[in-house]
Amino acid sequence: MRTAEPGRINAAFRGRLGNFALDVELSLPATGVTAVFGPSGCGKTSVARCVAGLQRMTGGFCAVDGDIWQDGSSFRPVYQRPIGYVFQEASLFPHLSVRRNLLFGARQVARAQIAFDEVVELLGLAALLDRSPRRLSGGERQRVAIGRALLSRPKLLLMDEPLAALDRSTKDEILPFLERLHETLSLPVLYISHDMAEIERFADHLVLMERGRVVGSGPLHNLHPIPLAGRRDRHGDCPPRRNSVGHRTRMTSMPIDFHDIDPNRVAAILYRSQDDVDALLAAVAETLVRSGERIGGVVQRNLKDGAGCQVGMEAIDLMTGREISICQPLGSGAMACKLDAAGLAEAAVAVTRAIAADVDLVVINKFSKQEAAGGGLRDELADAIAAGIPVLTAVPEKCLDAWNDFTGGIGTTLLCERGAIEGWWLDLSSRIKRARAARPPADAPAALLADHHVG
Repeated sequence: MRTAEPGRINAAFRGRLGNFALDVELSLPATGVTAVFGPSGCGKTSVARCVAGLQRMTGGFCAVDGDIWQDGSSFRPVYQRPIGYVFQEASLFPHLSVRRNLLFGARQVARAQIAFDEVVELLGLAALLDRSPRRLSGGERQRVAIGRALLSRPKLLLMDEPLAALDRSTKDEILPFLERLHETLSLPVLYISHDMAEIERFADHLVLMERGRVVGSGPLHNLHPIPLAGRRDRHGDCPPRRNSVGHRTRMTSMPIDFHDIDPNRVAAILYRSQDDVDALLAAVAETLVRSGERIGGVVQRNLKDGAGCQVGMEAIDLMTGREISICQPLGSGAMACKLDAAGLAEAAVAVTRAIAADVDLVVINKFSKQEAAGGGLRDELADAIAAGIPVLTAVPEKCLDAWNDFTGGIGTTLLCERGAIEGWWLDLSSRIKRARAARPPADAPAALLADHHVG
């Protein structure tokens, strides 16, 4: 909506950033916390940078509470926009004390919206004021960065994955301070994250992004499907929280309570280079879906010509049956058998959607070199395992050690044979269905995904 409305944040940005296309239109409340959620590479940070004026898109529009920051004829540079920007890294001035870092932005403001002493009390900084940033923990540095942003008298606070660089214990330390900010201040906050567990703790409104576009926007409690931290646990009587899987994309193990995970629910097909595990997994998944099983995730098939030579690859979102474009051209008649950036983003959304829908089985084609190195769909695999949903993937022999490090050694290893895979699922699903039938009717899950198919 290209109208400046009092009490609203109105923004529209359309164009290309290198090879990435952004096409976003937003009308958000200029109060409370609006979270922007989506997989890595979906455009969340690009939106934040456009709102801040760090990225200029021709023809863009941005207005906050009726004040136009950008339209077709004007563009207010970042230093003229009343924003506080908190990045992933605190970026404090190392030669200044905590006190002087906090006052750096405030000293040019005649009458601050929030007083220095209030910020210090709100963020628990009193004992840190005379310290050097070098003597602060990661969580303490980020609290100082938030305080500095608040003291700049912003009309909008932008927080771009402020906890992404922190480990689990440090996140748990700083989240209560963010909740206190939400409860105390009327300042609107745009909070960028790919961790729904964070978002659910203090966000009011949610924007869901996929591949440079907004695919959903509304009050947090109304927007579905999203994976909620307090969703029903698959084991029935575990605490009402989502198991954190720690530092995303840099994870070497899953710091979760192993006793909460049924090892039979995690299965890895161990395969060799000569095995066509893609075709096997796709065929098994297609059979399960057609038989009425509630499964989601991603499988892929290698495409071959009449001579048996590989000419490309296709991937399928198991919940929607939609083909995911994940091929990378290498030259005439050749394709790389690898997820490119756009395909990886689509695949991540497909898995996230399956977790949110609480399907009975999540299939993720592989845990291979990308995942072993901390990328690919590693985070989505961790999310599915931590949610307690049965997970089926494939692991090449050379990545078995990395897989065991990642899972902490839990799970079942399957032979690369259709009978072994179907036997595992028949046994596991039978036990799950018996356990579900034994529950009181009030605890039975809602029927979801009654009609989904492959291809």
